[in-house]
Amino acid sequence: MNVRFYWAVREVLRQKRRTLLLFCVSFAAMLTVLSALTNAAAAFWQQDTFADSLAFPLETILHLDYGDMEESPSLPHTLCQYRAYIAGLPGVQAVGRFDATGMYFAELKDRADYQAVNGRVLAGGKYEDYPGISQLLSVDEALLPFVQGNLTEHAQSASGALPLYASEVFAGILPVGTRLTDERTGEVYEVMGYFSRDSRWVEEDDLIRFPMVSLDGWFIAPFAPSADGDLMTQLSCLHNTYVRLDTDVDLNAVTQAIQAYPAQHGFAAKAVLLAEEFRTYCRETGVFTRRQTALAVFVAGMAAASLLSVSATGTLLKRREYGVLLACGFTRQDLALCMGLELLLVAAPAALAAWLYKLLEFATSDDLFREILLAAHWRVSLPLCLAAALLLTIAAAAIPAAMILRCQPSQLTGGEANGAD
Repeated sequence: MNVRFYWAVREVLRQKRRTLLLFCVSFAAMLTVLSALTNAAAAFWQQDTFADSLAFPLETILHLDYGDMEESPSLPHTLCQYRAYIAGLPGVQAVGRFDATGMYFAELKDRADYQAVNGRVLAGGKYEDYPGISQLLSVDEALLPFVQGNLTEHAQSASGALPLYASEVFAGILPVGTRLTDERTGEVYEVMGYFSRDSRWVEEDDLIRFPMVSLDGWFIAPFAPSADGDLMTQLSCLHNTYVRLDTDVDLNAVTQAIQAYPAQHGFAAKAVLLAEEFRTYCRETGVFTRRQTALAVFVAGMAAASLLSVSATGTLLKRREYGVLLACGFTRQDLALCMGLELLLVAAPAALAAWLYKLLEFATSDDLFREILLAAHWRVSLPLCLAAALLLTIAAAAIPAAMILRCQPSQLTGGEANGAD
């Protein structure tokens, strides 16, 4: 085996142009294959992440889906009335909404110690140039269990200020009892405690299709009373409103009542069971992943065909050399193995180089799905990458190896020896 491996390495190093050609073909193919496989794996990863993130059964959560809304001064009042109506329906436990925003606390925005800690959290994000800004998640108590952390309810402050929970990263500089003022609205908040570092929330306004992100460096608070009359806040929460149901609720009666109210009050809205939205997403994901897998198989097939043509040509050109090796004690199986090793010594490094290139691309990306893509690339694509390199080698070596195994020694000594590049 050592002699065969030595001979394969020697051929790879001796035929530099051929080796470079094989490497470039393998590298380009593996880039496309890895992109397709990672995207497919990330789609399934997102499904699992969402399914594991909720504290409630999907069959007990409705998502309010609004149609086009006219931005009138009366809209905030209309939406508040609508939520109050839903909350009073039989079988409804609670109606909740959330809104994530960047804002300034007057007492923090110019504090050097806060900017130092917050600046590290914001590095690489959309607020990295604004270390004094604070990221606030306003969320109704009914949805607090949606957060992967240790909050389940909002406490009441003795001062009457709005309760505010800070990320544990601020525990050293913002003690419990610290009062902070929203610079824009004048609302006063009081730090009531901290939520754990592993707390996460959805990045955008779609719980299913967008990734969960870390809440390190964030604040969590209930909506201020003034938010009910603020048009921008109401519009921002429009697609972030969810209804929690009893397990024995009459689902048809509730959804019909939820949809009947808007028709009577001049706007459009409906309630969609979160389980149904998830099933729809899974179907979409299935179509996407099948397309990505088909693309990976097609590109791998084209690459295998290219490698096959190069290796078959090389085999024909090296017939005399193979004949000499047979005379020196090699068997035809040894020659076939050497030829396969040559391809593997090129395809495997090309696959690893492509994998490292994609790793760097994902690590430096600002894509919303960066963490999921990285996780899928590390845990799924690496073994698939090596397996693909092996399969590519087997596919490209099959016919040339068969040519060698079928030839007799007398046939191999009649050809021209291959020349070195």
